[in-house]
Amino acid sequence: MQASAWLAPPGEGQIITASVFSDSTRYFDASGKLIPIPAYEKFSLGSYIEYGLSDEFTLVARPFFDHDTQATSPTPMHLTTGGTDIGLRAGLANFGDTVISVQAVAHVPFVSRQPLVNFDSDSIVSGDFRLLVGHSFSLAGMDSFIDLQGGYRLVGDDMPDEWHADVTLGTRPRRNILLLLQSFATIAPQATSDSPAYNWVKLQESFVYDMSARWSVQGGFFETVAGMNAGRELGPVAAVWYRF
Repeated sequence: MQASAWLAPPGEGQIITASVFSDSTRYFDASGKLIPIPAYEKFSLGSYIEYGLSDEFTLVARPFFDHDTQATSPTPMHLTTGGTDIGLRAGLANFGDTVISVQAVAHVPFVSRQPLVNFDSDSIVSGDFRLLVGHSFSLAGMDSFIDLQGGYRLVGDDMPDEWHADVTLGTRPRRNILLLLQSFATIAPQATSDSPAYNWVKLQESFVYDMSARWSVQGGFFETVAGMNAGRELGPVAAVWYRF
């Protein structure tokens, strides 16, 4: 799950526990054309947590667990890893309907290992720094918002550093239903000795249903729609939200 530009009120927060399953049997080559590859599967389970420390700072964290499998001969390769993201989001400006903030997050796996494939670097130590802009508005009479994020990720173990551009559009056709359309773009323009340059764009469509003031459930689907030296991943997303 991704953070938004808004800060959590002091003493309040939320926990979003999400599971994602994806597989890939196609790969965007250096020309951006899809080619077949040995099957690659990934299961992720993680909890995105945010908590308002003060009017100016929100604590963010994401403990996670990943299990990756790549079909190889004579036996498949498996990689299990886990760890946590932890950092702070700080408010820069608040114009009522528009907020601007910055965020710094450290990505710390329990064990730092080379990934099975270059488009999956969750098992590598990294740091993410980003600028976030959020704007709330009315769309055809429905409460809506847009969240824009631009970031830079410093990646260890001689893997390429990454630029990120993420966009989230949300709207509420009913008070207890939130529809989300999200785009996640990653660009690693500089090749290293362990990895070529790569990029991809993922789209995710989902809905969030509020069962009560504290509990919500989310379901959706994501797919890599374009890329270079990157797998075409696709799969379902399911999550439970708790606000406190």
